[in-house]
Amino acid sequence: MLAYPPAYYDAYFVGVPGDVAFYTRRALSTGGRVLELGAGTGRVLLPLAAAGVPVVGIEPDADLLALARQRLSQASRGTRQQTCLLPGRMEELDLGETFAAVLIPYRTFQHLLTPVDQVEALSRIHAHLQPDGLLLMDTFDPLQEMLRDGVQTPLRLDTDFLDPGSGQRVMVWYTRQVDLEMQLLEQHLVFEALDADGRSCARTHAQLVLRYTPQQEMIYLLENCGFCVEELSGDFHDSLYPGYGNQVWVARRSAEA
Repeated sequence: MLAYPPAYYDAYFVGVPGDVAFYTRRALSTGGRVLELGAGTGRVLLPLAAAGVPVVGIEPDADLLALARQRLSQASRGTRQQTCLLPGRMEELDLGETFAAVLIPYRTFQHLLTPVDQVEALSRIHAHLQPDGLLLMDTFDPLQEMLRDGVQTPLRLDTDFLDPGSGQRVMVWYTRQVDLEMQLLEQHLVFEALDADGRSCARTHAQLVLRYTPQQEMIYLLENCGFCVEELSGDFHDSLYPGYGNQVWVARRSAEA
């Protein structure tokens, strides 16, 4: 079962408000080449390149990588010249070069399901950063949702959208279970396509598993992997982090590392 159905990826997985502008602004401020981990179909990567940021994108999912390459092929020549897309996983990163910044947008770090994988990925990211380079990423702590909904939610409607390919309306249903011991969010998604008469005509199932990391644990991970946390915000507009929900991290490769 897929985690990200390619046909519905761009219509459903739309990011967090303000994230593209944030990553573009911070990447431009480094003045150097950047690396994006989990580039998906290029939602963040292509605007970065269009803004003049030289960027390498890494994506482990072959279907999403193919879509990103297709979108890149349709971009301007300048954008194409700024961009390189490669297959790969962040915990296996070995590019033989360093970058001014590493970006991990839209909770992609949470695909690392154990602390061992998290440490391995952070260590490899550290090795791919220039001295004083930046790590920019956003994650999510579901504490508030767990207090409200409990550790298991029944199947419920999440949202709906028009499929740009078929023109059909697609209803998205989901159920979620939380593994408190392993800190895992196990989410089952059902994409239900409706015909012109509003009748169900097709269903696509997806299973998405993410690991959540509370604030102090993330700080511990980053510091022990050679990073100094400079900022933690609750959104992409510099709001105070309330202790749960969106976590927008800015960390710097420690000078002594």
